[in-house]
Amino acid sequence: MDTAISVVAFALSLCALTGALSGRITARPFYALLTVAFLLLVIRDIHRDAQFPAITDAAFTGFFAWRWWQNGGGNDTKRRLRGLSRRFKPVRRTAPTTS
Repeated sequence: MDTAISVVAFALSLCALTGALSGRITARPFYALLTVAFLLLVIRDIHRDAQFPAITDAAFTGFFAWRWWQNGGGNDTKRRLRGLSRRFKPVRRTAPTTS
């Protein structure tokens, strides 16, 4: 299982790298592919009980997810969250004064 996860993760990383270097993909799918690849590596490291590689791969996963989000990857999610927040109206409630 670890070998299969590693192969898929490295294949995704290679696809992201070659796509970015050849100019066929933009930054958003590049970071999305790297996020998925490093997430798979985190799962592999947790399965192997390797703490330090899991921590470093998790840090890379977080970084690439943040870069994906900053490059417009989360625009649909941001739009949905704004739509949900508009439905809720704040109501000011005071505590009862009876003692």
